[in-house]
Amino acid sequence: MEARKLIVAYCRVSTLEQRKNGLGLEIQVRDATLFAQEQGLFIDRFYRDEGESGVLEDRPQLKRLLHQCRLRRVGTLIIPSLDRLSRDVRIAENLFWRFQRYGVRVLIADMPTYNGENRRDVLIRQIREAIAEDNRKEVIERLLKGRQQRVRNGHFPGGNAPYGYRLKKKTLVPHLTEAAVVREIIRLSQRGRPTGEIVALLNRQGAKRRNGTPWTTRQVRAILSRRELYERGRVHYGHVNGESERLILIRMRDA
Repeated sequence: MEARKLIVAYCRVSTLEQRKNGLGLEIQVRDATLFAQEQGLFIDRFYRDEGESGVLEDRPQLKRLLHQCRLRRVGTLIIPSLDRLSRDVRIAENLFWRFQRYGVRVLIADMPTYNGENRRDVLIRQIREAIAEDNRKEVIERLLKGRQQRVRNGHFPGGNAPYGYRLKKKTLVPHLTEAAVVREIIRLSQRGRPTGEIVALLNRQGAKRRNGTPWTTRQVRAILSRRELYERGRVHYGHVNGESERLILIRMRDA
């Protein structure tokens, strides 16, 4: 006798969505569960990708789900909404094609009447996929413009604070201990000391990197590559540049 095929659900939340709403996955699990109950179904297993972009195919839980589908163990897949599966039309359509190939019925919680055998429903699904992709691009464009404007105003665009600074309310502020090490590295470089010798001197003096480990050639070179930031307060994001006096760690009198 053929084994009963599983009813499963797939949920996903990106890193950005995690920061905005830590309950993202819980909400999706709830929505999928309520939808399944309304359909008279019981979800055997949840596949949850946390901190995974919707434009990537190589997601750990999605790969496990597809593996089970390929083995013909899954009969029904429930997703809370289309954009949880993907925010890229090509990827979404490829996934739907694979699910169909593996004989998996896909149900969409926020499209409760969706029927994958109905061409009009499929057309509506594809339109919504295109809207989800466009929304993603709009968010990316808005973030890009915001970071570019921050840079024009002399602010750090985002990410981890470079050595020599700390982030305070999304603004770089000099860190006294690290700033002193930066000045020493650049002073030694200006005097013609090779990178390897600078590394040896720093480690003999007991200077440590931010993570508490000894200095390496690579890390010293990284400091030297940021001289425009340390000496001129220059920040950049892509082709956009800005300068701020308050970011300068090395002044003429320090040379």
